Amino acid sequence: MAKWYAVKTRAKFERKALEDLQDAGLEAYLPEYRIERFNRRRRVTIVTTLCHFPRYLFVFAEASQFAAIRSCDGVADVLPGFPMAPVPVPTKDVLELRAAQADMAFDDTDQARRHRGETVKNTLQAMRKRLRDKRVRVTDGPFRGFSAKVEAVHSLDRLRVAIDLLGRETAVELESGQIEELAA
Repeated sequence: MAKWYAVKTRAKFERKALEDLQDAGLEAYLPEYRIERFNRRRRVTIVTTLCHFPRYLFVFAEASQFAAIRSCDGVADVLPGFPMAPVPVPTKDVLELRAAQADMAFDDTDQARRHRGETVKNTLQAMRKRLRDKRVRVTDGPFRGFSAKVEAVHSLDRLRVAIDLLGRETAVELESGQIEELAA
């Protein structure tokens, strides 16, 4: 009965091993994700595909096919490795990885963010840019009604503001739901 097995490859040979395993008639899967970087000198965005688990991939095979797997170019061994017998990986884990990759869950590109529904308004970078040094009003908690100036945005739901208390500015940590933006 065929099962999923983790295969260790030589360094930087993941794609070559994947190709050779597929040429040998085996179903193989290499988890990958994409990142996007902006090259300031050339003023272009570069999308790079990286391996999620460097030096490892998965193969769907039977016990009688281990010799064929090990003979493929780039393959080092079937885990856990010599002298122990190969141990199968839970099928559920491999299928979840495949589904997440198809859903672009690991990708850090503009296309993936749009696919996941992350709009510009609800990203941390956009929130930091929008609220930097902006005046806000505290709407909830012990400082309700005070106006404040945003000093730092730590996450989508936590920020630090400076409130004028007794003639001194005091830094206070608040949740983003406790403030409202004032019109400029």
